[in-house]
Amino acid sequence: MSTHDSDARASHPLTPYGWSPRVEAAFDAVALTSEHVLLPARVAAARRGGAEVLLPEPETAEHAPAVRRAARTDPAGAPTSGDWVAVRRSGDAWLVEAVLERSSALVRQGVATDSHDQVLAANVDAVLICEAADQGPNVGRLERFLTLAWASGAAPVVAVTKADLAGDRLPEVVELVESVAGGADVHTVSAHTGDGLDDLARRLLPGSTWVLLGTSGAGKSSLVNAVAGRTLMDTGEIRGDKRGRHTTTRRQLLTLPGGAMVLDIPGVRRIDVPGDADGVDRTFDDIQEFAERCRFADCSHGPEPGCAVVAAVDEGELDARRLERWNRLRREAERNRSRADRRLREEEKRRWKANDKVARDARRRKRGHAF
Repeated sequence: MSTHDSDARASHPLTPYGWSPRVEAAFDAVALTSEHVLLPARVAAARRGGAEVLLPEPETAEHAPAVRRAARTDPAGAPTSGDWVAVRRSGDAWLVEAVLERSSALVRQGVATDSHDQVLAANVDAVLICEAADQGPNVGRLERFLTLAWASGAAPVVAVTKADLAGDRLPEVVELVESVAGGADVHTVSAHTGDGLDDLARRLLPGSTWVLLGTSGAGKSSLVNAVAGRTLMDTGEIRGDKRGRHTTTRRQLLTLPGGAMVLDIPGVRRIDVPGDADGVDRTFDDIQEFAERCRFADCSHGPEPGCAVVAAVDEGELDARRLERWNRLRREAERNRSRADRRLREEEKRRWKANDKVARDARRRKRGHAF
């Protein structure tokens, strides 16, 4: 790579928002084949029929007809917070002409048989999962969040927040979180006292994009404000039942003083795991290690002889409850994969029927003209 190329990228006006050679190549692939003059932009916040984009100055853009049609076919392809897009000028308005290829996507699994998945955030480098020390931890929920993060293509990091409120339970809470975090790093932090913030802040590199995931009341907004040193996000009071109020009502990309970008997601209590089983396996990498030692490659980790997973439970090396949760999430992932496959098959069948109807109508018109 030449010094000229390096300097050009460093001076690109979108560099503070994560502009990179990958994004540049994705944009060129669209721009060079378009009949319009296009500019790259990053979506700061999505809304129905449009988006707030960074050009690098904030602008409002509507969806171009092609983007609207694509979103009707597959809502997961609609521009979302964190997306890189190609925009063009149309009179006094900006139009989102195309969504560029994503490097990662945090996806909420559709729960109904015919529902589409929802992309919560795109092109993120890391998922910061916030688990409040005074409220938990809820290891089953944390494992679901980790599965979602691993499946996104981004690296998960866990923040045990509100460490000052856990009292003598803090070491126990942190140990339990670390026992299920797998390959994800764990940071213990307090937005109130500042403990642990410096170590976490050092990971928030300029140009990197982080998405915050956790329940309402987990301290996500307070954590961002503490790292930023000023109020970037509204915070809310905790209710009497220890549950937080939804202070984040929409997903919006914000820039920290150090140059990293963060995206807060409205608090969630339950997320179905994606149909990709890889996210589950990476979350439960300890069980995967045992599974690789089983006598049979298709071992169900039940009554088969030579099952290393069952042996690990019997010998106290593996918690039986963690094995149960692993099996539950793997079954759920398989159901969701089958549901998605069935929906895709039905959509393809509808397209074939529509195309066949068009062809039949064309043949009828042709025969009518022939007479």
